Amino acid sequence: MFEVPHVDDCDIQWACEVLRLPTTAFHGSDGNDPRADVLLCNESLDVQACPGSGKTTLLVAKLAILARKWKSRRSGICVLSHTNAARREIERSLGRTVAGATLLSYPHYVGTIHGFVNEFLAIPWLRSLGYPIAAIDDELSEHHRRRLLELNQYAALRTAVGHKEQHANVNFVGRWHVASPDFLVLRENGNQVFTNPDAQSAKQLARLARQCTKDGFYRYEELFMWAEDLLDKHPEVVATIRQRFPLLFIDEVQDNSESQSRLLQRIFIAGVDPVIRQRYGDSNQAIYAHTGALGAETDPFPIDEIRCDIPNSHRFGQQIADLANPLGLKPQGLIGLGSPLDEVQAETDGRHAIILFDDDTITDVLECYARYLCELFTDEERAAGTFTAVGGVHKPGEDTNPPRFIAHYWPEYDHELSYAEPRPKTFHQYIAAGWKAAGGGGDTHSVVERIADGIYRAVQIADPAVKRPQHKRQHRSILESLEGLADLKKRYLALVMRIIDDKTDIEPEEWQASWVPVILEIAKLLSGTEINPACLDEYLTWPADEPDEEVVRKVRRKDNVYRFPSDDPAAEIRVGSIHSVKGETHTATLVLDTFYYGHHLNALRPWLLGEKFGQGTEGVRIQSRLKQHYVAFTRPTHLLAIAMRDNLGIQEIEVLKSRNWRVGRVQQDGDIVWL
Repeated sequence: MFEVPHVDDCDIQWACEVLRLPTTAFHGSDGNDPRADVLLCNESLDVQACPGSGKTTLLVAKLAILARKWKSRRSGICVLSHTNAARREIERSLGRTVAGATLLSYPHYVGTIHGFVNEFLAIPWLRSLGYPIAAIDDELSEHHRRRLLELNQYAALRTAVGHKEQHANVNFVGRWHVASPDFLVLRENGNQVFTNPDAQSAKQLARLARQCTKDGFYRYEELFMWAEDLLDKHPEVVATIRQRFPLLFIDEVQDNSESQSRLLQRIFIAGVDPVIRQRYGDSNQAIYAHTGALGAETDPFPIDEIRCDIPNSHRFGQQIADLANPLGLKPQGLIGLGSPLDEVQAETDGRHAIILFDDDTITDVLECYARYLCELFTDEERAAGTFTAVGGVHKPGEDTNPPRFIAHYWPEYDHELSYAEPRPKTFHQYIAAGWKAAGGGGDTHSVVERIADGIYRAVQIADPAVKRPQHKRQHRSILESLEGLADLKKRYLALVMRIIDDKTDIEPEEWQASWVPVILEIAKLLSGTEINPACLDEYLTWPADEPDEEVVRKVRRKDNVYRFPSDDPAAEIRVGSIHSVKGETHTATLVLDTFYYGHHLNALRPWLLGEKFGQGTEGVRIQSRLKQHYVAFTRPTHLLAIAMRDNLGIQEIEVLKSRNWRVGRVQQDGDIVWL
């Protein structure tokens, strides 16, 4: 019988020391803090932790204590996160302690849910069935499907696809996924691709899906189906995994989908002899890939019987807590313990702002916000702080009902660069992502690496079977491949220097004539086979500069940072989606109203006015809005601002002012008039 190592107050004090935290970090100044209860608990537990509660620090402290006391050499702790970003944060934090670093190797496992399922279940099972692993990647799988569609044996299917995709922005092929081991293909909504399974196109689709698997190409979610197939045919695998990992931790659990949660429950919890499981998350921050998407239903979080709430935040003060709390589906009664007084000490109580605009002033909102930041924060504080503007909808769509998406506020915004881990669609976006990673400094290392990364992506688009180098810098790998090829190496380095040289912009004609051939030649070398240039036409397209855009041409990179003024910025504001900043902490956050079946903040007016509180009887769409904007409202340490259309009544404005909002109207010169 497995027993969790005993944890006591001495262990907690040790964790404070090695993590360089105050001695009261987990017990609180009054000795009555729920964080200590979490560290002392050796049973299954669901930790509902509010934004800014130090959830990751708490989890790392618990893991470091357990690692220090762990005795078994064959059984380990399994730590699963929802994203690679969260996984890396845990790994970095554990690596700072000698004891914690032991969790990064056998017999323990720290990784994403996808990584765990792939390594321990799906990939071994696929290989045992004789199926290779060429690529586990949605985009590369789609590329391979489209290559197969060109074959004569899929003529009927190709015709059906062409009919479906004749409308703009319709990606029929990209939404298929293999849903069963006998190659049933469904759309992302779970429906059949073709209503008549006996139609020629439906039969060809089944054959194409089987061929994709035989060739080794899989969408990310398809690996979960193959893992389920293994458990169906060999249920004894469950006992083996539970013996290897008798203790399970799951971070950011609120983001897990139904398929993820169902599979994890089947592996670790269902039936006899479940493992001890501790989950960390915040159900109020459960935002998914698209509005209306649902999370776990089979194994929801949190379970009331084992729930532990942490409602006190070290991120912000009580005013932001009071403004954000009503938006939680199940409000915790947020307690703002105050913002950290480090480089930023501005007093912003009573300064949280609602910025109203109309059709004529929508593009002045960011300038207005920048001017407000310059008013509230010193030069030193603006240099040290993080200032953002975020919106719920950031991908461009129909140009109606402005503000529909972020670019209505700032036309230069590039949604592909908003993600915490950008997955660019073009080579140009790889370069832009490199400049974004480089920040405002002169270090071009990130740009050079992204250039090489973009070349390897071109290779994979042309030939997905080519593997990227592991544990090696991409640029260095390309240079090694070019050894002995002096002319091509010289042209590659010339390409790199041309991109990082900001004296003159690259024009599309120069790009196509001088630099695309270099990339194609290197891609041919790396793949070891002929490259069809046509399959890379869209990927290697270079965008034309907008005429008369002097401001754009003064900034050598596109990084989704709004600078005011553009030539000598006094304020720099990172612009992105709400999804892209989840888990982050900002000095100030501006929440931009956007549109999806109505303007989000306008729909949330009853919560802003104090007329509604929490979920109530609202449907899925309003619930999604609440969760998204709860995330946005809880990012800042010092200042929260929102921008919405100027359609508030006089009485509503007075109510908002009584709730500690300042309300002002944007002027066309970028100033604001406070009401």
